[in-house]
Amino acid sequence: MSIFFICLFWLSFLLCLSTYAVYPLVIWLVGFYSPFKIEKGNYTPFISVIIPAFNEEKHISGKIQNTLAVDYPADRIEILLGSDGSNDNTALIMKEYINDRIHFFDFPENRGKTAVQNDLVKKAKGDVLVFTDAASFISPASFRALTSNFNDMRVGCVAGCMRFVKIDTNLTTQSQGLYWRYELKIRDFESRVGSLIGVDGPLYAVKSECYDPLDCQMISDLLTPLLVLDKGGKVVFEPDAQVDEEPTTKTAQEFSTRRRITLRGLTGLWEHRYLLNPLENPFLAFQIIFHKIVRWAIGLLWGINIISCAVLSARPIFLSIFFLHILFLALAIMGWIISKKGRTYRLLIVPYYFCLVNLAAAMGIIDFLRKKQAVSWKPVR
Repeated sequence: MSIFFICLFWLSFLLCLSTYAVYPLVIWLVGFYSPFKIEKGNYTPFISVIIPAFNEEKHISGKIQNTLAVDYPADRIEILLGSDGSNDNTALIMKEYINDRIHFFDFPENRGKTAVQNDLVKKAKGDVLVFTDAASFISPASFRALTSNFNDMRVGCVAGCMRFVKIDTNLTTQSQGLYWRYELKIRDFESRVGSLIGVDGPLYAVKSECYDPLDCQMISDLLTPLLVLDKGGKVVFEPDAQVDEEPTTKTAQEFSTRRRITLRGLTGLWEHRYLLNPLENPFLAFQIIFHKIVRWAIGLLWGINIISCAVLSARPIFLSIFFLHILFLALAIMGWIISKKGRTYRLLIVPYYFCLVNLAAAMGIIDFLRKKQAVSWKPVR
């Protein structure tokens, strides 16, 4: 019996280590010895800006004005607005902006972001599709920065650079800012090999010929770049295409968001499980497994590690590790209590957010196994 739990301990430990340390090191080494050298240029294709929205009356007017103010030739851009069954004034505000370049589509049923994107793409005329969120505001140079990458014919998808603003509000927002700095570094490593496996919903661009419609329960900013990579295209990160995003401010909101992302990500990967076949595309399968699937499973793996240490606690080394786990959990709980009171304490950021996102991901895995679906959406800001 002890041999079994020792094996569980080491398996869970090594898998956790693989996603947080080994995977970034491998990607960095590949990029160092075999970098993808992109050929940027002054390339201005006709672009279609896709903006789906659900109950965004507070932001949609500013979003449209922000998009119109971006530096890009006026005769090379169209904006497609889609209201996803909004029951506030979002649709009425969108209608006020209709002209030759701005097109509005009022979808009466709330079907989810991916479904709206699919329908708007059918109406789009652009050679490049730019996807952006209704409450995310873009820097003036973003469109030119994105399209400069498509000067290289090998590039099929380009991710913008999301910047969290107002991150010092409380412990939850500070945690997201810290985690995002780590994630940006990983994305930079992946971009150096032309194999970025996830983009950010607030801003990314895809060649129209590379866009595949997705089922409405799938998360497009994960599946779209993966399908581009599977077809042999390159996906890169563009740091100069910047978009501002406000972080979620409440623990429950962040938990719900992370749980939903995991569920939709697993649903999409299950429907496209051929992407995980190492015989077809070994490098892409390696990336998906260790950057996404193992990362989502960290909460479950950590639980297995704690249980293994508890069972093996007769041995001093495992007893010591068990108490370290308990201490880490205690700090996370302290962080949660402090965050509820609106206070911050930087020492608690890592344990608090680590436990929050990994518990949420674990619940997302359970939702997936129970065949739940997450299709409709609502703003959490």
